[in-house]
This record gives sequence, structure tokens and C-alpha cells, in this order.
Amino acid sequence: MTITNEHRYSSWRNVLLLVALLGIAADVLADDPVDRVKALEQKLERSLRLIEQLTHRIGELEKKVPPGSAATATITEPSPPPERPSTSIATLQEEIDQINQGLSLRGFDFGLPIHGFADVQAAASSAADPLRLKGFNGGTLDLYLTPQFGNRIRSLIEIAVEYEPGTRSTAIDMERLQLGYTVSDELTLWMGRFHTPFGVWNTSFHHGANLQTSIYRPRFIEFEDRGGIIPAHSVGLWGNGKADVGAGKLTYDVYISNGPSIRDRELDFHPFTDADDRKMFGVNFGFQPSGVLRGLSAGLHGFTSRVAVHSASDAVVNRSHLQMAGAYSAYDAKDWEIFAEYYRFFNRDDLSDVRHKSHAGFIHAGRTFGTLTPYLRYERVSLDPTDIYFNSQRTGRSYTRQVVGSRYALDARSSVKFELSRTDEAALNQYDGTGIVLTPRSKYQRAAFQYSIAF
Repeated sequence: MTITNEHRYSSWRNVLLLVALLGIAADVLADDPVDRVKALEQKLERSLRLIEQLTHRIGELEKKVPPGSAATATITEPSPPPERPSTSIATLQEEIDQINQGLSLRGFDFGLPIHGFADVQAAASSAADPLRLKGFNGGTLDLYLTPQFGNRIRSLIEIAVEYEPGTRSTAIDMERLQLGYTVSDELTLWMGRFHTPFGVWNTSFHHGANLQTSIYRPRFIEFEDRGGIIPAHSVGLWGNGKADVGAGKLTYDVYISNGPSIRDRELDFHPFTDADDRKMFGVNFGFQPSGVLRGLSAGLHGFTSRVAVHSASDAVVNRSHLQMAGAYSAYDAKDWEIFAEYYRFFNRDDLSDVRHKSHAGFIHAGRTFGTLTPYLRYERVSLDPTDIYFNSQRTGRSYTRQVVGSRYALDARSSVKFELSRTDEAALNQYDGTGIVLTPRSKYQRAAFQYSIAF
């Protein structure tokens, strides 16, 4: 049986092409469906370039075969392999090895993963509840991204899509946009929009409902557009870190941000630009013991800022010097979760120079039994009714609230919750943007159900 050299080299080209395509198919079938198209395009392009180089080399070898000496070739038994390959074949093998090495060092961009949370709710409350709940709602769609560019560069982006009761429309909010650089374990520097690092709750639980055990946050540290009376968000510079001290770790947060103001009886933390040159400064120092006390944390926190109070026409009618100092502790281990936070306010009106003292706090406790976590929470807020900082906010009055509920984990990424609460709000003469109005005492009950997922 005889074949021509042309047929023989053509067959080699076909074999190389077939092997390359089979390799691509095997790799693509092993990938996730999301990456198959991208992997196919990348590998096909590289394989075609390699086949092109091999074909070119084979063509050069064909030219080196003496004419007439190999017009035909007889295939009987394989001839003994040469002791060493020819110079052309050795060079070809070396180049193939270099190509393979180069390809193995190349990184692959599989895109930016998007994670998030979503929840749906049903609730009913008595007539005095400011939210007047009596039906179903779509909850919040919370998306977050954590692009990574190296070991030191860090980032966090969080976008929430939710219904705004005040405007009766769906809003898209950039809840967090923080870019950071890790200098060491002891220091990471951030810039952008972040959750103000006071206490434990505000930095542990964001807008993703499935993260926290309860349906609602403690009311006075709610997000600004939901009635919170202290800035839960900040826009500025933030440095944090931790250091080993033998018996545990010391943690700290130091930040400077745009100073808040009060408009339309609601806190405005100025996410775009500061209204004036008065900034907010804050610190948070904590300790996390190791050993048998692992899971415990305790610390001190505080912040200060000048806050402008605006009228309905957006004119500044007063300024308040906001000052807070407090303490917190938490235990999250052995199926227990316990949070206790205390806030003491020493505010001063700029116009009258009158000083006001107020305080707020809560204690939350939950215990997990398998997939069920029952919990209790008690909130108490006692605010000076003559403090312009508080009485110019819609929810800035003294109250107590008792909460009881349970969370049932359907699996690691979904849960259902049921919660009952009772709230007693004190009467208050409030500034409504035009003048002083009497807000009567109110008591109300609330029952809520929530189904939440993480993805």
C-alpha cells in the first residue's frame, strides 16, 4: 500500500484539527453553562492559531523532502525511530512547548458575578401605625457586587430596588459604593458611601433581608428613608482594621463624612455633596476575645456633627450640635445571638445654646434550634422633647417597643419569618417645617410575615 507525501501531511493536518476541536469540546462540556460560549470562543481562537503554526511548519518540512525520492512510500513495518530528531522537528517541538507554557500562564475573565437578596412580605397593623400596613408588598431587591483587582484593592457595591411609601413609587438607591485599599491587616482605607460604623447591628446587617433574624431593624437605627433618627449611611473616608493582642483582637473604625441635615422632617446624609463645610466625625473601638469567649465582642462608639434644620421652604431655621457616645456588646456563637447597644446624646441648639440629654438602646436575643430561631427584642428611646434635632424629625420622639418573632430556615439561602410587635410612642410638640404642632401619644400593634432568599 502506498500513499503520497501530500496525502500524508494533509492527514496530519486533519488529525491535528480534530484533536484540537475534541479538546475544546471536552473543556466546554466541563464548564458551567454560563461560561460555555465564552470558553468556546477563547479556546477555538487559540487552537486555530496553533494549527496555523503547525501547518506552516509541516509545509516547510514538505519542501525539504528530495523530489522523486519520496514520490511514493511503502508502508510495511514501522522503521526504527531515529536516535535524535532532526533539527526542524526539534525546533517545532520547542516552539509548541513555549506556546503551551504561555497559554497556561494566561488568566481568564469569566465576568463579574452578581449576588443579592430578595424578599416579599405581608403585614397588618392597627390604625395608629404610621405605616398603616394591611396587605402584601414586594419588599426589597438588593444586589451587591464585589469586584476584585488584586490582593490589596477592595470594593463593595450595593444597589437596592424598593418601594418608597412617601412618594408611592419604586426607587433605585445606591446604598453602598465603597472602594478600599488594604495597607495591612491593621489598616484598610475606604472612600465612598458606606454604612456608618456605630454599634454592631448597622455594620453587620445591610439591606439583604435574609441576613438578619428579625424582619425589622430597631426603629431608631432604621435607614434614613424608613424613619431612622441617626445617620445609618455616610459618604466620606473610613479607616478600619484589627490587631492581635494575645487574648483576642482589638478592632477600630475612624471616619469623616458629609455632615447630615434635616429636610422634610427626615434625615439627609448628603450622598452627593455636603450642604456646608461641617463634617461628621466618628470612632468605634472594640475588643473580640479568643478562647472560650470566642464569639463575644464589646466596644465604645461615638460621633459628632453640626446638623442644619430646614423649613418647608428649605431655609435653615436652626442648627444643632449632634454628639453621641455609647457602648455595645454582642455574642454570636453556640446557636445564640445577643445584641445590646446603648446611645447617649449630648446635643446643643446653636441659636439658644441650650443643651439636651437623651438616650436610646435595645437588647435583642435569639436562640437557634436546628432550623428554627425564636427571638425577642426590647427597644427603649427617651428623647428630650425640646431638642430641635429630634423634634424636627417625623419619628423623633420617645417610644418603647417589644418584639417577638421566629425565623425558620428553609435551607441555607432562604427563610420565612413571622413577627409581632407592640409600640408605645409619647406625645410631642414637633416642628413640621412650618411651625410647632402637637403629635399625640399613639399605641399600635403590628404583625408581619416575610419570605426572603439569597442568591
